[in-house]
Amino acid sequence: MKKKLSLIVVAAAAVALVASSAPAAERERYRFGGGPSGGSWHPATSAGTQLLNRKIGKKFYFQYSPSAGSVANVRRVSLGEFATAWGHIGQVYQSWTGTGLFKKDGASKNFRVVANVRAQSQIIAVLADSPIKSYSDMKGKVVSLLKQGTGSHVNCRNIFDTLGLYNIKNPKKSKIIPRYLGFTAAGRALGDRQIDVYCSAGSPFTIPALTRLSISKPVRYISFTEAEQKKVTGNFKFYVPKTIPVQKEVKGMNAPARSIAYDVWWIAHKQMSNGAVYNMLKVIADPKNLKQLTKTAKYWRDLSGNFSALKQHGIKVHPAAARYWKERGADVPGGVVEGY
Repeated sequence: MKKKLSLIVVAAAAVALVASSAPAAERERYRFGGGPSGGSWHPATSAGTQLLNRKIGKKFYFQYSPSAGSVANVRRVSLGEFATAWGHIGQVYQSWTGTGLFKKDGASKNFRVVANVRAQSQIIAVLADSPIKSYSDMKGKVVSLLKQGTGSHVNCRNIFDTLGLYNIKNPKKSKIIPRYLGFTAAGRALGDRQIDVYCSAGSPFTIPALTRLSISKPVRYISFTEAEQKKVTGNFKFYVPKTIPVQKEVKGMNAPARSIAYDVWWIAHKQMSNGAVYNMLKVIADPKNLKQLTKTAKYWRDLSGNFSALKQHGIKVHPAAARYWKERGADVPGGVVEGY
């Protein structure tokens, strides 16, 4: 009996020794691309990364990485430098098809969409006492097109080039005087009258830098004519017409403004495991978590599994993301779901 007992003890000790010396399962590590300082994406994705690491960091660890914005995010996800990030539909579409800004990169099918973040609008604003009432009034004026490399800059550039005010191929031949300032710097410059026009993405209809400025120096949004709006949306299939309603918090805005709208998508590189994609969404999009996250960063408020717009573009949704959103009751079109 003693011999049997001693054998059991020795065996148990051997099992314990093997267990203690075996390496623990390594957690999966991923880089989450953010946005430029002063924009809405930087605080939103930073807060999202912190939430993920609190909830599932022992198994899936996310490192937040600031970025220059949508163009950089989409390019770096397509190359595998970022595991996941947000991007405007324009850049997502061009990377997927190897067109526009991504022509030299070539078409990339190394990523999938995992969520619809929200719709944005493009805001073009002036000080309320400015003599500028229309786009035609901007000839010879100093216009901030935001920092190059951001999705907002691309949208500004597309608008002003379509309307014959900016020359993409040779900016020096533009009819406006372009400047490439960040969100906050452009707001200060408008207030100091160093620039005449501020162009940027709204989330969805306001920009923090402009809203803050309007308290002391009222601002006004410039509206497309109906013909201008049709021209811009006709040139770019990923833009849709949108009329921005009067925003009460923007002092000086007293009339609606015709503009464009476009979706922001959450994408993930194929390096991410199915488990990582599923659990990432399960944490962020959980109604309770999302409610708390939105208090910190309102940009998360409209996160959804609405992928219907992708049907016309042929861009695919990650199978693990489709699984999650279907479990939440979303109607995910079968034709847009595809693995690697």
